[in-house]
Amino acid sequence: MTDLVSLLYLEPVKNELAEELLQPVRISPTLGRITSVSRAERVESGLDGLTPEAVFITAETNYRGEQQAEWEGERYQIYRTYHRRESQEIELYLAKRTGVCPW
Repeated sequence: MTDLVSLLYLEPVKNELAEELLQPVRISPTLGRITSVSRAERVESGLDGLTPEAVFITAETNYRGEQQAEWEGERYQIYRTYHRRESQEIELYLAKRTGVCPW
């Protein structure tokens, strides 16, 4: 199955109050496939205050250091990557941060 995920590259931009906010400067629609997160990954990342939602697998050439992803209308943090040497693919681990402010 093929899924479409938008990868977002963020940069700090100052607003009218001189506060730095992260704004998307590059949005790349990317094809790949979504898989579920393993139980071990869910436990480990939960200790860091993250709620892992999915793993997005795509070709290594599609990923250029983006920090967030948008999938099915929801925005996720890319908190970990894993390069698959045997297939030249990369796994992007998507999560929502728990707590008061998600980003």
